[in-house]
Amino acid sequence: LGECKHLSGIYYVNGQPCYLSGSKIKDKEGKTEFQILVSYCNAEEALDMYRQRWQIETMFKGLKSSGFNIEDSHVRIRERMANLFAIVMIAYVWCYLVGIYI
Repeated sequence: LGECKHLSGIYYVNGQPCYLSGSKIKDKEGKTEFQILVSYCNAEEALDMYRQRWQIETMFKGLKSSGFNIEDSHVRIRERMANLFAIVMIAYVWCYLVGIYI
């Protein structure tokens, strides 16, 4: 769990050359499952890029539907929306840091 395995060489998936790597992760219920990453670039680079992208996806989910619900705002004036977004981002970062601390 938490370790990654990168297969050396190029493999073909549906006729397309790619690199393969995988790891074991825990799902929402805490059960272990496999995560397989298929990429067109170096497998180690792809895993780092995927981790960064997942951080962004998690942030968007938190801002949109899992907590802050920023899309439910009825604000339409650009300056007010910028202020609202700035405040929500500060709150999001605060919650993120508290989560890391805990």
